[in-house]
Amino acid sequence: MVGLLFGNYWFAAFLVAQVFALASLVVFQLLAESYMRPKEALCATLLMATFPYISVFTTLGYSEALFLFSTISTWYLYRKGRIGASSLLAGLASLTRIYGLAIVLPMFLDIVKSKRYRKLLYLAIPAAFLASWFLFCYVSTGDPLASWTDEKWFTSNIDSKFGLVQTILNQLLRGLVGAVAVPFFIDPPILVALSLFAYLIVKTWQVDRSLSTYAVTVFGSVIFTATNQLALLRFLTFIFPIWLTIRVRNLFFVTVCIAFFAPVTLLLWLYAINVTFIG
Repeated sequence: MVGLLFGNYWFAAFLVAQVFALASLVVFQLLAESYMRPKEALCATLLMATFPYISVFTTLGYSEALFLFSTISTWYLYRKGRIGASSLLAGLASLTRIYGLAIVLPMFLDIVKSKRYRKLLYLAIPAAFLASWFLFCYVSTGDPLASWTDEKWFTSNIDSKFGLVQTILNQLLRGLVGAVAVPFFIDPPILVALSLFAYLIVKTWQVDRSLSTYAVTVFGSVIFTATNQLALLRFLTFIFPIWLTIRVRNLFFVTVCIAFFAPVTLLLWLYAINVTFIG
């Protein structure tokens, strides 16, 4: 619709991404304030907004901004008691990313815990959204999971059905039996990043036990479906609960982090548009 309005679909994709990126920051700030003091929430929002992968993939015409907005808004509205609107946004999240349906898990657990079983009917809304997408993919391509499996058509270096996990195991197995002398698949910085994200996801348990189920599910899904290191970090940073674990009130520290993030963001952004088109 925006493309029809402006007559340029590339500009429309960029514009839509910017709107949802900014909206994500507003909703995240509101959500964070329900978990921590306003000053801590502001610091968490600033760090999330300026983190290189967040900055890059919400300033390109990609779906990350919409995914971030829909998942954050789903949980924010649910906590406000607006389960109908929350369920609609959960449906939008599942259409943007198949594993976006995982945002329903903390809603389900909270409803069951509070014994409001009739509210479970609302969760049929996101399930219907996702079912409609599977149907569309099947009618269009003959494969209901076309949006998940389409990388095999344009990427030649994927030799596994289970992403990085299977690829790493294959590499290790070949190395152990001595069939081929191959280097370890994931670089040490990626291993450090994985360990850090795993730690942050564990920390979400301390912030909100119900919400941590979403973080754990998406983390596991990304590990099993990401096909390379770049995609891995790209997807992990958009698991929004990890940003709720940041409790910083020192604005000087935040300023130093932003000063470090800025040049890294610029380099990553230039790499994305000049060296490889990501996605």
